[in-house]
Amino acid sequence: MQKQFCTLQQFMIEFFNKHKVRIIAGVALLLGILTIWSFTKNNNKQPNATAQKNASETTEITLVFGGDMMGHGPLINAAYDKVEEKHNYLPWFKYISPYIKSADYSIANLEVTLAGPPYTGYPQFSSPDDYASNIIEAGFTALVTANNHSQDRGADGLIRTLEVLDKLKIPHTGTFKDTQSFESSYPLMVTLKGIKVAFLNATYGTNGLIVKHPTMVNLLDTIWMKKAILKARKLGAEIVIPIVHWGVEYQSHENKEQQNMAKFLADQGVDAIVGMHPHVVQPIYEIKLKSGKKVPVAFSLGNFVSNQRDRYQNGGILFRLKFEKKKDKISVQSHDYLPFWVHRVREGEQDSTFKRGYFMLTEKQLSLLNGEDLQTAGQYFFDTKNLLKDEHLWVN
Repeated sequence: MQKQFCTLQQFMIEFFNKHKVRIIAGVALLLGILTIWSFTKNNNKQPNATAQKNASETTEITLVFGGDMMGHGPLINAAYDKVEEKHNYLPWFKYISPYIKSADYSIANLEVTLAGPPYTGYPQFSSPDDYASNIIEAGFTALVTANNHSQDRGADGLIRTLEVLDKLKIPHTGTFKDTQSFESSYPLMVTLKGIKVAFLNATYGTNGLIVKHPTMVNLLDTIWMKKAILKARKLGAEIVIPIVHWGVEYQSHENKEQQNMAKFLADQGVDAIVGMHPHVVQPIYEIKLKSGKKVPVAFSLGNFVSNQRDRYQNGGILFRLKFEKKKDKISVQSHDYLPFWVHRVREGEQDSTFKRGYFMLTEKQLSLLNGEDLQTAGQYFFDTKNLLKDEHLWVN
């Protein structure tokens, strides 16, 4: 038996020595095949697993909109800091700023030009450059510029406004220095958490002032709006939101023209509509399409900061939209509003809380007021919540 084992062992040794090159090559080939197979199997599985994971994930984005940023003469004077020798509006946003900053993206209407000195208020606005930078410091991400005051300082004022915004690196849309810039930058496209959003902006007019070529102010025209919506979709926009300057000043309800334009825009496939201009808050509701889609419309957000003190004009709202993307389908998850009142500090009434200027206050700050101001602010909040009783209140 021992002899047989030795013979077999000797045979195997001789066989290996004779064919060792082929044996080693075969083993190497087999290991290579197994390695490639294993890699291919795992590589094929990974995209499928990722795709399944992405398909089940839900992405949410929050957008916040603010109304008319006015530049009346008293605001310009109140913002001037004699010590620093510059204008500073930022303290006025102290109480409203956290809500603006809570959004993934926030936009307000810059209803002044940045045309340089002399700084002037109504009827033809030109505010300090610091106004725009302070608005952004307060939390807003971008500004729209198409409104009835876009031409207050003519073509030069329009161009300088855009140059200042560009220098400050503030995204903007609505007015353009020429056709080329319009074609290359409109609509305003942003990507938020992987979701592409397009913002459109247009105005009903420019107070009769002629827009001189080559400068451009987007007008609220059905043909142009339809083209812009189609262009936004071609650029990959998953959400399209027109911000429009329309309606009749100081009217607390939208008119028939606003309703018709809103219905037209909804029919063209936009996802929400935000309105400016009347300087008072107007209703918010949803347009229901035959497809089942619901398009929220905020007809007017009122004034953001202004010197207008009459009832309904002395405040505004923040309008918040939450979108949800799930399995490549995007829908409006919710929309609500936050009312705020603009507190004007009168001469001789400065204190440690309100030193100088115009402060946007939510209902949380009512305890900081007294006397006539408390009564007036209380009336504003009552009026606004009564008008928007069918809309969700942004609980703060």
